[in-house]
Amino acid sequence: MSQGKLTPDTMMSASRLPGLMGHSKYSTPNDELSYSVRALQGLDREPFESEPADWGNRFENHILQESCQRLGLDTYNLEHKHPLFAKDDLPLCCSLDGIADGHGRVLTTDPDAGIYVIGQDSITLTGEGVLEAKLTGQDVDDTPPLWRGPIQLQGQMLVTGALWGAVCTLYRGTKLRVFVFERHDATIAAVTEAVIAFQARLDHYNTTKEVDFYPPANNQDANRIWPMGDTEEVELDYSAEIWAQEITETKAEIKELQEMIEDRETKLKAKLQTAGKAVAGKYRITWPMRHYKAQPERVTPAKEASVVRQSTLTIKEIK
Repeated sequence: MSQGKLTPDTMMSASRLPGLMGHSKYSTPNDELSYSVRALQGLDREPFESEPADWGNRFENHILQESCQRLGLDTYNLEHKHPLFAKDDLPLCCSLDGIADGHGRVLTTDPDAGIYVIGQDSITLTGEGVLEAKLTGQDVDDTPPLWRGPIQLQGQMLVTGALWGAVCTLYRGTKLRVFVFERHDATIAAVTEAVIAFQARLDHYNTTKEVDFYPPANNQDANRIWPMGDTEEVELDYSAEIWAQEITETKAEIKELQEMIEDRETKLKAKLQTAGKAVAGKYRITWPMRHYKAQPERVTPAKEASVVRQSTLTIKEIK
């Protein structure tokens, strides 16, 4: 059974590669950078509680044992209690859910067995391959998203030197899919480049105690990078003026469209009156009743004064 996170937080690990490379739903490159900087500062890992992750750990060995059986592999090891580190001074590590000896078996996609060879018609399982167990409540995929295993698997192959690997995903506790991948040189090269650049930022922090953030991935990412502001006024270039103009013009369009929606809904309600349903050509319109259960009175607890940077920009045209 999985022992939880085994890899050190002070360097990049295979499980964090999707966030570093911009393919994660849950983290950005700057989140991953901040995570390692916190570790370098000696701060404790922030507590993480997730029932799906807990169930994933509990079912990990069952998922991998069944996957090996479907792949026709009987030589495997699911007990890995120590992190592994890449060779040639590449600052990348990983932990493994399992490894299996492929014995040179040749596999093709077999939907009835839940086996999918990704990116090619067939694959030869040469030597030991890496196994990654996943559990999800999402709908079944024929190809897993990059953030749920494939990039992590390539990172594990880079660390171990394996030529193949499998992401073994149990969907909603009822459907097992075994996605088999060959070592992909272009992905390996991209991972290597990203890891070296990441370590350069950590080295910069160790030297200067200043964080060299990546360009923000989204609006929320920018809020986290620069949570505090001052009263300084700066002069921005022409591109900033264009972006400000586009924002103000788009907001005006949105306001106009919202007013149009409000007007049309008012007119439709005037036609419906007490009717809860109506048909207008190809549209069915409903104006239903919504029922709420009784709720006890709640008292909002007191809050201390605080200062938080506004999450949205205020843009006004200079007259």
